[in-house]
Amino acid sequence: MKYLKVTILMFFMVFVTFSQEFKKVDGVQDVVDNYITASGGADALKSVESVSMKGKLGEGDESGSITIYFSRKYLYMDLDTKQFKLKQAVDVDAKKGWTMFGTMLKDMKEEEITKQKKNVEGTLWATFLNPKDNGVTFELLQNETVNGSDAYVVDQLKDGVSVATSYFDTKTYMKVRELKGSMTNDFSDFRKTGEENIMMPYRIISQQGDVTLTEIKFNSKFDKKLLKKPAEEEDKKQDDK
Repeated sequence: MKYLKVTILMFFMVFVTFSQEFKKVDGVQDVVDNYITASGGADALKSVESVSMKGKLGEGDESGSITIYFSRKYLYMDLDTKQFKLKQAVDVDAKKGWTMFGTMLKDMKEEEITKQKKNVEGTLWATFLNPKDNGVTFELLQNETVNGSDAYVVDQLKDGVSVATSYFDTKTYMKVRELKGSMTNDFSDFRKTGEENIMMPYRIISQQGDVTLTEIKFNSKFDKKLLKKPAEEEDKKQDDK
């Protein structure tokens, strides 16, 4: 009797987890709509203007730190590991940006800034929420298995050319994998985040390294001092002496 109660309870928990108002999948838009619903709903996703993240890059003694902030106006990234150090900052409106790898500092070209802007818009769900405004169409491909689970495969097309491929778990509709060019990202450890209760992955695995996030915040204030190039900061210190 005890085991029967446990079994019923487990079934109920699974049922509740997956009993959101998902559409029956008859086409690609149903998969996209279910993904938006599973992520927290269109209104919640549209309310996100910026995302800041902190976490760990890599495993064990070789691990380092990762700090990222992105919005449609600003992008900042700081990766610090034993193998390398990388910083990047972009002011989209001013069309200025720089990348520092180790001690090498380089200004970003306008086309690089434009590319970063498009990446941010994609990360902020714009391509799924407003595909027409972003010139994107979707195509549903044959299901595939991702880490042992069945997944819908959705190709994102722009001018008839594939720009990204997303894999959505057929039960939860979470995006568990994304392919962009030669880069593959696997997502897991999904948790409700922020007052908006948006489902976010706290574990990301890619060729660049494994990321374990410890903090995700929405709509936090950006420190514009981070946009200053390190060389400018050093010059200012010299002038202050």
